[in-house]
Amino acid sequence: MNIRCRAHFRQVGLALLLALGLGLWLFFGATAHPSLRANEASPGPGDLLSSSPQQVKLVFNVELQGLVPWQSFFWVIQEKGLKVVALGQVDLNAPDRDVMIAKLPQLEPGVYQVKWVAVSKADQGFSEGSYSFAVTGQ
Repeated sequence: MNIRCRAHFRQVGLALLLALGLGLWLFFGATAHPSLRANEASPGPGDLLSSSPQQVKLVFNVELQGLVPWQSFFWVIQEKGLKVVALGQVDLNAPDRDVMIAKLPQLEPGVYQVKWVAVSKADQGFSEGSYSFAVTGQ
């Protein structure tokens, strides 16, 4: 192999390494994943409620521009029978677009699970999670 070919392969190899490094940095270092502010969720994780709540409200830590409304949502699932009782979405009236909300029907006593998916608008950072609360009826 002549000197010109070796120099060309070194340049291509260096360019590929730089591109790979930049890609990894963008993927792992430059994303900010939304996170649930559990202390502001209503009802919150582990709450025992004597009566049915009227809504579920989730609040997220998210950078500027908020959550992507068409990709961020949650479900409320009754654990008995795994029945979806409500679907929540981004509250477009919230100024920071960091809130998701769902109106609930009258819930019967039992355990309910909230499962959410949140995507930040600024950089498409993705997160998901779940928690449970219970309605005791007493």
